[in-house]
Amino acid sequence: MLTKCLLALATLAAALSSSVAESPLGFVKGHSWGWVGSRGDYASPAAAESMRNLAETSADTVCIAFAPNLKTYDTPRFTWGDNNSQMVSDDEVRHAIDLARENGLRVILKPTVNCEDQTWRAWIRFYRPLSEAEREAGVTGVEDPWGDTTVFREGEAIDEAAWAEWWACFGDFLEHYAKIAAEKNVDAFCLGCEMNSTESFADEWREVIRRVRAAYDGQLTYDANHGRERLVTFWDEVDFLSVSAYYPVAPPEGVTEEEAVASTTPKTEIVATLRQVRDELRDLHQEYRKPILFIETGVTNVRGCARYPWSHPDAELGSPIDEREQANYYEAMFETFWDEPWFKGFAWWDWPARLYPIDEAGGNRGFCIYGKQAEGVVRDWYGRKR
Repeated sequence: MLTKCLLALATLAAALSSSVAESPLGFVKGHSWGWVGSRGDYASPAAAESMRNLAETSADTVCIAFAPNLKTYDTPRFTWGDNNSQMVSDDEVRHAIDLARENGLRVILKPTVNCEDQTWRAWIRFYRPLSEAEREAGVTGVEDPWGDTTVFREGEAIDEAAWAEWWACFGDFLEHYAKIAAEKNVDAFCLGCEMNSTESFADEWREVIRRVRAAYDGQLTYDANHGRERLVTFWDEVDFLSVSAYYPVAPPEGVTEEEAVASTTPKTEIVATLRQVRDELRDLHQEYRKPILFIETGVTNVRGCARYPWSHPDAELGSPIDEREQANYYEAMFETFWDEPWFKGFAWWDWPARLYPIDEAGGNRGFCIYGKQAEGVVRDWYGRKR
């Protein structure tokens, strides 16, 4: 009898180990809300209505996402919260958390940064003119990999002092919102989003995370861009892994992208791509033994959206609205990942604090699914037990 009990316990332990124990946050049926967080957005009656409508999709979690702007991609200092009149105030962030709780939603707080010059935050970087000593030593410049293409910066070097200034400022920024997260007892805190150029700075990230954990004792995560999941140097420091999961569906062999986007991308093609992604992410989970959340994912309701899911509403103005393709992408995501034991859920991108009128949903070209076919897909799946 004792032997049988021990075998049963060993089997149970192995099952738990292979499936990963749920973190306190649990599985996420969520949406990303409130981007980009301009002053006044979260305090308006429209915000309260938006949060109610989000909760009515059977969601149980909201990821509140907001950002201050760096003036340029190479400005090492920035301001936030009450000191930045362009972004939501601290009390607005607290109010948004309260709105979520009033609607029975758990909260992931996601402060990140943007660039006023429209440079993607993934390409924040700092360079300086070469010193005379460097020139005499034969240094001519440095390669800059951050941008649409890699370039050689003639007569420049990496500006270590500016990077140090940036990390001190960024650490202050995250610590500030970590204290609000602790004050409001939010369920999880996201340390940043798609910050590709910073991800090799392992020591700096570890110091920032140390500061955040000193202020907030809840669950921590970081949002890596799709395709960079294995390039993050500090996954061991967070409680679960997060991804901006905008995985593109390649056209069938022999079909050009131009030909493919002329018709609705079928769900079968999307599922085939996502199954490959699923297998790769399962391997990542097995390496770190931590669940993986799609803290951002989704597509616009524009024809061809599955071929370039990160594409914004104004990027493909020649393509018609196609709610079926958007719904296909959502259905494929749910069907592929829902039952994976290591998968932590979705925070679909995005649900604005000021919704468009529902009678205008058919003409809206954005990521938001309010009043669109994809909302019905989410309601169906979020209404299910997992």
